[in-house]
Amino acid sequence: MSVILYKERLFADASYYLFKAINSGFFHVEHGRLVLGISQLAPLLASYLHFPMQWVLIIASMGHELFYYSIFLFLFYRLNDRRGAIAVLLIHLIGQLWLYYSPMLEICYGAALAVLFYALLSKEKYKSDVSLVLLLLIQWFVMTSHPENFILIAVGIGYDYLKRGFQKNIHLTTFLFLCIGFLIEISTFSAYEVGHASQLMTNETVGNFKNLFSIPYWRGIEETARNFYPDLLILFFVAFYSILKRHAIKEFILFIGSVALLLLMVHATFAANDFNRYNESLHSPLVFIIVFFAVYESFHWKKKHQMTFFVLCCGIALLRVFWIYDYGKPLRLRMAQMDRLVDYAQNIGGSKFLINSDNYHSDYTSITWANPIETLFCSAIDGKEQSLSIATEGEYKFNKNHKFLNDTNYIFRRFEIEPIDFLNGQYFVFEQGHYHYLNSARLEGDIATLSKNVSVKQDWRHVKEFYKTGDTALIRLHLHNKNDVYLPSKEDQKLYLSYHLYQNDELIEWNGIRTLLEVDLRGEYWQDMRIALPEEAGLYQIVPDIVVDGKGWFNLTEGTEIAVIY
Repeated sequence: MSVILYKERLFADASYYLFKAINSGFFHVEHGRLVLGISQLAPLLASYLHFPMQWVLIIASMGHELFYYSIFLFLFYRLNDRRGAIAVLLIHLIGQLWLYYSPMLEICYGAALAVLFYALLSKEKYKSDVSLVLLLLIQWFVMTSHPENFILIAVGIGYDYLKRGFQKNIHLTTFLFLCIGFLIEISTFSAYEVGHASQLMTNETVGNFKNLFSIPYWRGIEETARNFYPDLLILFFVAFYSILKRHAIKEFILFIGSVALLLLMVHATFAANDFNRYNESLHSPLVFIIVFFAVYESFHWKKKHQMTFFVLCCGIALLRVFWIYDYGKPLRLRMAQMDRLVDYAQNIGGSKFLINSDNYHSDYTSITWANPIETLFCSAIDGKEQSLSIATEGEYKFNKNHKFLNDTNYIFRRFEIEPIDFLNGQYFVFEQGHYHYLNSARLEGDIATLSKNVSVKQDWRHVKEFYKTGDTALIRLHLHNKNDVYLPSKEDQKLYLSYHLYQNDELIEWNGIRTLLEVDLRGEYWQDMRIALPEEAGLYQIVPDIVVDGKGWFNLTEGTEIAVIY
């Protein structure tokens, strides 16, 4: 899956950190989160070996999986810790709907390493100087991966103490290292981390703290848990039941206390009772705590019950794999749209382009600050000479960027303007020049003449088997303008894609939903158009067309049959 979805896994932060590493040829770490360097090993090695860009991106995507499975294999075969191995796989899959597609997240890497830390501690793999240094190095990686992950180290030390009793030398060493690490962490906060930490003392945070006593707020948390973490809820009750059945009061206090502390840290700082990419990352340490206790406590069961739990974990893992893939459908559509846009811009020529967000927007578009970086990667796959960057007109105007732009620089992301020679010539080559607008043409010529050289038809490769009555849907169109002039996409030109709907050659609807062209059209382009499905089931013919408000229709006639069901 990591090979198939390598482009989709460039979303937002992932593309930023990957670009920084490839472009500089060295590790790029921010906020002191050293574990990020591990995620950059594979793509850096590929770039040193001069692999083509597509291979570098695929290897980068596979590298994230290699990290988790390397820990899994080490735990399973070298440490003979089946519990830890299962925990790592579950941590990698649970709570990874958004995060799978933005995998350059140190908080998740830290959670996996926290399992390894506990396994080494509990197996007494610290008695030689080398093994002790390795243990403390892993502890440091976990602690610096995210401020929340200090709790994970504390849980590991506390649980080991409850299992083996007080081991003076190692428990004092790791605990003191935890305290020292925490002091270093808070005294070396980056501006980004200071900004988040300062929220603990703002009026907004006081409001967030009050949320903890709000029934509607907790209902939102409950709904999010049921919809996006049902497997984690099951494991929570497994851990809860296992600990109570053993009457292990101290383990129960550690379990519930760590869960409560983490929830307090998150929800007293942020309003995080809905589901999005950032909130999913904030709850990643919670996944560790629940999985950790569920897995390690289950091994107190009888053998046949342990096997039942193992089957449960396998089922959860398989369901999560399918869920992650299915959840990524909008991102697959998003990347297909981005690829189409990049291909079209490459045919125009030039390296710097601007698009209007209103034209580019769709249900799945998800425009982020990293779009210029993602389009750069997508274009560089075709060769460094084909490299280009596409920003939005909003980014062009952001913070008066347009006043600082010239032929020799470009918008790296909306916060940063970089010279074009900043790019690593091994993979990216930009032409000097100005930004090209993709939505600036004006309507030239009369409709009757233009329509003779225009075709709009449904792309047969994307025809659905059936549609639901009363629903709205997107259909993929193949557009071809053979005229020498552009068909304009800017909204003030009032040119739209629309459609007519027929049943048995009888007109059902003439004036369908209108959709802007994504780009000024000359030549070929593929894009989606929204349609409204009829309330009655049956076979219909949909005829895509173009309309210019106040001037009329192109009266295109090529249609496609669609099935509508209840």
